[in-house]
Amino acid sequence: MIYDSPGSHFIFIYHPSVFDGQSYTVFQGKRLTNGEVLAYWGKWIILGERPWIDALARALDPHVEARRIPCVKYDREPSKNLGVEECVMMVYCDRRERDAVWEILAANGARMKAWVTERETMELWRPGSPLLERWMDSRGFDETLREAVRADAKARLGRVFEYPDEEFSPWEQ
Repeated sequence: MIYDSPGSHFIFIYHPSVFDGQSYTVFQGKRLTNGEVLAYWGKWIILGERPWIDALARALDPHVEARRIPCVKYDREPSKNLGVEECVMMVYCDRRERDAVWEILAANGARMKAWVTERETMELWRPGSPLLERWMDSRGFDETLREAVRADAKARLGRVFEYPDEEFSPWEQ
């Protein structure tokens, strides 16, 4: 199910069960813990012009519905604040299933690929990290708001790193 909320920077593809409270961070039917997400979860990064990315999203939707791909999200427009000129699509999956997911992507026209772990992504968004700071710069946040954003990032990401045995809970974007 392609979920396109106009107020969001991202367009998502979820299995409808996500809206019933089921998680998409699963492997072989089991919800992942924080530690497992840090060890195994990641995403294929695909870059492209928006019309091509939209077409790829429509082609991937049945694979998400059939649970061959856990989740997809992509930019509504390029992230200028991050210095990207094309839209970015992130195709999420467990590392242990990434080759099968890549085969689906390649069969639908994806050629260039990069694998990024969730651990790497979370490190880039931790308080004081260059990516978080650049994002706040692009928004023109004053120091009071910057401190609040850093505290929120510390709380959200710290929980994942500090409690590896807890079930992982994705946050809204």
